[in-house]
Amino acid sequence: MVKGSSRKSRKVNPTNNRPNGLRGKDTLGASQSALKRDALIDLPLDILCEIFKLLPPLDLLQLARTAKLFRKFLMNRASKSIWTHVLSAVEDLPPCPDDLSEPQYAYLMFTDHCHRTQVDISLAGARKRSFKPWQELPENVTPALAEFVSATTHRLTRAEIEGCYYKHHDSQEVKDQRIRFHVETALALYADYKKSKGAKAKKAWMEEQRKIWVAKEEHANSCEGYLDKVQEREEEREDALRAKRLEQIREKLRGLGWAEEVDLAPGYLPYEAHGRDPPAKELTDEEWESMKERMVAAMERRRETLFKSKARHLLKDRINTWVKPAYTSLLFSHPPNTVIPPLYEVCLTEAFRTPLCTLPLDQDLSADLFESAIEQLPAFDEQWRNHRIEQILDVIRKSSTYKNTPADEISADTILPLASTVFRCGDCKQKILYPSILVHRCLFIESWQPKPQDFAGTLGMPTPIVPRNIEIPDIPSVKDDVSLILLTRSSVGIWKGLKPIIKFDDAAQRHILSMLDVLGWSPTTTVHEMEEKQPYVECLCQCFDKLRTRPQPSIRQATRSTKGSKTQKAPQDPVPPSAEQDPVVPKRRLGARWIKAVRVSFP
Repeated sequence: MVKGSSRKSRKVNPTNNRPNGLRGKDTLGASQSALKRDALIDLPLDILCEIFKLLPPLDLLQLARTAKLFRKFLMNRASKSIWTHVLSAVEDLPPCPDDLSEPQYAYLMFTDHCHRTQVDISLAGARKRSFKPWQELPENVTPALAEFVSATTHRLTRAEIEGCYYKHHDSQEVKDQRIRFHVETALALYADYKKSKGAKAKKAWMEEQRKIWVAKEEHANSCEGYLDKVQEREEEREDALRAKRLEQIREKLRGLGWAEEVDLAPGYLPYEAHGRDPPAKELTDEEWESMKERMVAAMERRRETLFKSKARHLLKDRINTWVKPAYTSLLFSHPPNTVIPPLYEVCLTEAFRTPLCTLPLDQDLSADLFESAIEQLPAFDEQWRNHRIEQILDVIRKSSTYKNTPADEISADTILPLASTVFRCGDCKQKILYPSILVHRCLFIESWQPKPQDFAGTLGMPTPIVPRNIEIPDIPSVKDDVSLILLTRSSVGIWKGLKPIIKFDDAAQRHILSMLDVLGWSPTTTVHEMEEKQPYVECLCQCFDKLRTRPQPSIRQATRSTKGSKTQKAPQDPVPPSAEQDPVVPKRRLGARWIKAVRVSFP
């Protein structure tokens, strides 16, 4: 009895089946790659099978393409157990369908190509040879088979839309239609369908195909679910790599002395570290060298931001503790409607700046440091107000009403309180009385994150002094204690003076004097007295004519507005030109509080 060779000694390519160049002893002309390949092929078959079972499906496919011997062995039905084992090892992968072999299934699921549809992509990427509209199939296939044929929802061409009923449908609806059908599948099903004789047999055939189609749909849905999970795991893997890469950048920055800035906010890194789409890979030395300079510049900006934030909070605490109580007392020491300096200007005086900004920010202050500043506060308040008032008086002296009046007769006590002292803003055209003129919004420049040079010419703005004991980093925007004070404000209204937008309103002054004369009151009536009495006046001056009259619509306009009405018709006779004029109704009586009459009149 002739015994067959043992399984342990069988090989993929026995010695007597090798090419002549590989038989016997290795020749001197054999390449190194040929020797390596020969050594792999010479392994026992059972060892090769165990090696094959450890490979992922895609690697097994690629191995089959490396040598004819491997392809012949792995694409043989005898290797089905290897493929079954490899596919079953893939997490969440649905089982191989009945109409595909295991290598075909691996090719379908793990590559970007589809072997079932021969797709020819043109330069426009739109033409598909294997799919055609149902009416263009080579044979007159019954439409009942359409539900069992694979189809594509590829958008129709312009000619197809113009030549079929889809042109009347919404574009999204057209896009989702099953438009082109797989030709080979349709013809094969039709040929099988024609073999069934009789209505009963055809019905049974249709039911069987419907079951097959449902099974395919379920399997396709399972495959889509698997691919979704693969994508999700891939995204998680990439996210983990990105997180590791960013942590590597943090470690590099800590090594350069930026540990405090990096660790203050967990997970923080400047935009320069990741950009819009950071790569999902670990950081290399070459990449770090290329970004190192940009990262250091970003961390310097980070250090500046952190210092500003810390200084802002500490200074705000000092101001709330030591300055605000004195400032509140100053506010309530004046009569109502008295304008006082804003808090930030009080803090910018040298008396307050010195204790606020020349001592370490983390040091506790004492009340004796602010005694001198608080004593000087009323004097600064008076000086600040007189500076603003003097600018207002200068505008009054240059007006046509008071240009011949001696300067010493025009003072804050004699002219400013009068109800007839009215100013006009050239920017907003508003009429303003005293003391509202001191806080009129057009007289201030809103500055976001102000700088010391923005306050040029402002009263009480001392020469900046460099803090003696506060350790300030080398930050260009924070050079002195003035900058530190301004850090506590995000936006500041900076006084820019009255000129050239504020003028004394001579016409308004004459109207107010006329109003006082009609009321029988003295020309020296003050704004305060008018506000107490609140006279209600009737506006008879021609300055109010536009408010007291309302034009009627012309006949032509009335005709146009009634055109098309079922109950009214346009006149047939031509309208004379005189009738087209807008008639003016009699003037109606117009009354208002005195302050409103001042503000709406005198254009």
